[in-house]
Amino acid sequence: MEDDKIEALLMQIIENQNKIQSNITEIKSDIVGMKSDISEIKGKVDSIYDQTADLTEFRTGTKEHFITINKDVKLIKQKLHKTEEDVFDIKGQLKIVK
Repeated sequence: MEDDKIEALLMQIIENQNKIQSNITEIKSDIVGMKSDISEIKGKVDSIYDQTADLTEFRTGTKEHFITINKDVKLIKQKLHKTEEDVFDIKGQLKIVK
C-alpha cells in the first residue's frame, strides 16, 4: 500500500515536471518572438532618429534662410522709403518750375 502512495507521488512529480517543461518551451518560444519584435522596434527607432536629425537640419537651414529674407525685406523697405522721399522732393521741385 505504501508502494502505491510512493508511485502516485512520483506520478504527480512527473506530471508537474512535464507541465514545467511545457511552460519552459512556451516561454522560450515567446522569447524568440520578442527578439524579433525588439529588432523591428529598434529599426523603427533608428528610422525615427534619422528623420528627426534630417528635420532638425532642415529647420536650421530654413531658419537661416528666413533671417536672410528678413534682412532683404528690410533693405527693400528702406530703399522704397528713400525712393518715395526722392519722388516727393522731385514733385515739389516740379511745382516750383511750373
